[in-house]
Amino acid sequence: MLDFLDKNKIAITGLTLALCLCAGVAFGHFYQPHKKTLKIYSQALENYNSKDYSNAYYLFSRVGFFSKLKPAALYRQGMCAHALSDEASEIEAYKYLFKHFPASHLSNEAKYKTAQLISDSNPQKAKQYFNEVILSATEDDYKVASKYYISKIESENPKTKLKKPEIEKGFREYLTKYPDGRLALQAAKNWTIYKPEMNSADLTLVGKAYYNAGMYSDAEKFLNRADTKDNWAIESKNSYKLGNPVKANSMVIIGVSKYADKVSKNDYRSAIYEYIQNSSNPYNSASELLKIANGANKDYIWNLKCKNAPKSDKYGCYEELYASYPNGDYAQNTMINAMIGRLLNKNYAGAKIIADDFILKYPDSENLDMVMFWRAKIEQKYAHNPDYQIFYKNVINNFPDSYFAYRAFWIIQGFNASVMNANLEYKATEYPYKYPLKGSVLYNLILVNDFDMINKYTKDEFIKSWVQYKKGNFVTSIYTAQKAMDKLKNKPPKDDPRWRLVYPLHYFKQVQNNAGHFKNDTALIMAIIREESHFHPDAQSGVGAVGLMQLMPETAHEVGEKNGYNFNTSDLFNPELNIKIGNIYYSQLRNALDKKDIYAVAAYNGGIGSVQKWNDILEYNDIDEFVEQIPYDETKNYVYKVMKSYWNYTRVYQK
Repeated sequence: MLDFLDKNKIAITGLTLALCLCAGVAFGHFYQPHKKTLKIYSQALENYNSKDYSNAYYLFSRVGFFSKLKPAALYRQGMCAHALSDEASEIEAYKYLFKHFPASHLSNEAKYKTAQLISDSNPQKAKQYFNEVILSATEDDYKVASKYYISKIESENPKTKLKKPEIEKGFREYLTKYPDGRLALQAAKNWTIYKPEMNSADLTLVGKAYYNAGMYSDAEKFLNRADTKDNWAIESKNSYKLGNPVKANSMVIIGVSKYADKVSKNDYRSAIYEYIQNSSNPYNSASELLKIANGANKDYIWNLKCKNAPKSDKYGCYEELYASYPNGDYAQNTMINAMIGRLLNKNYAGAKIIADDFILKYPDSENLDMVMFWRAKIEQKYAHNPDYQIFYKNVINNFPDSYFAYRAFWIIQGFNASVMNANLEYKATEYPYKYPLKGSVLYNLILVNDFDMINKYTKDEFIKSWVQYKKGNFVTSIYTAQKAMDKLKNKPPKDDPRWRLVYPLHYFKQVQNNAGHFKNDTALIMAIIREESHFHPDAQSGVGAVGLMQLMPETAHEVGEKNGYNFNTSDLFNPELNIKIGNIYYSQLRNALDKKDIYAVAAYNGGIGSVQKWNDILEYNDIDEFVEQIPYDETKNYVYKVMKSYWNYTRVYQK
């Protein structure tokens, strides 16, 4: 009896130990010390970035279930499996994510990806998932793409042929909303396979998808079957691409005169733009087209006519356009040009009327800073108002980072030179806010430097800019931050770290040393580099300009040889050399133009010969009137951008 009891006791003890062991393993799987989680995730990410996807997959699977990083780890597992072409494991990872973490930011995307992967093997389950994505709070592009996939699934199901209107709706909606989207070409192909007999508008949509994909011959097959009223804008552009300008021009003439209201505004404008650009005399072509134009968007042609008009007709043209379309799409641009025309013709009272009208009508205009600046100038120079500084201060206070704030500040301070010798203090680019709440998903992702996942967990454009900066994508970082800053109606103080994302100090020491040596302004050279290359040392333009300061090789070699520097063209991608030669070149331009930096900046873009010519032929009383009359829009805008950047580098970094 004792033996029996002892044996049972031993059995029970063994069972208990086994249960404890299982519980321990389970506990270890679900609970994990935070430091260990971070270590595992960081190592997994390191393996992923070095393309060791198998080990990365395994390590991501070891992230504890209760960790805030678990959903991101599961998504990463799916990415690893995809890189390994292991579709089954990819599906498994995404399914686990959206089933166990439905509230995660990644859940709907994981469901969408799963639906994509199983759309052929299990179309009905895929359809269910796509429908759930459509009903979710995810981004619109996933919803529209889900509708496309549902249409694709239905079109391949013989039992759903009676649902043709619904199926077509999905294809049509995607191509209408995303005519050049990632799935546009596939949507066009699936639609035409499913229903080859399409109406004219549908054929035009399909032809447009092929056109946007660069498949011009295929586009022509569908566009030729559509009616002119629907296809003329796209077919004209497609004909240019196919080398048939006669047909292209004919389509535009017919479309503008008869079917202007039948195509979208964007298609209308792009077709007209191609027509004007392909003509030998844009002004005459726009004038002739304007005579036969009917219906909507006629003011677009008129605006192109004024833009290409000779100086003698330019401002009169804008006056006529303003009188005919005072509230049209181009009313703001028209009013500005009419105002400048009146100023140059010394009709100051008339210019003031337009400026006041503009300020009243367009309080949120992106051009309001310019109009308010000229309104201030009218008070200062033409009305001789002793309180004119109030008007300039309004520009500075409302638009602190703009080119016209720079000009307003300069006028108030009485600076004669275009730049002042600012002493810049280096400040590193950093996270744009206080760090996220400790323990949050974003906080943990920052700790492990998973920048791709950070992008998925935030919609804040400044954080996205910081992510790109941390990844070394300086161009994308600056563009993203600039767009985000432009959207802010109330700009942050100049010491806010978000400004350093918009105006970073990359290569600061090299710029500072070379600018000082060649007697250039450090902030101005920083501004030129920002606008020329956005600090991308390997940048190369379509015309062959290279490196940070976008130097033309021929010019760079000429400048280098005169100053004792011999190098190969490929050496211009070296930041140190590029900055040095760029500073020498800028210094030469500046010295040749009476040490006037705005002229030198204009010459850096438009050429010194052009600037010297403009100095001779333009009539102007001050530098502002000169800049407004620069004949090349590209050069005028370049001056705006560089001097705006210069102003902000001095604002943000001046000691």
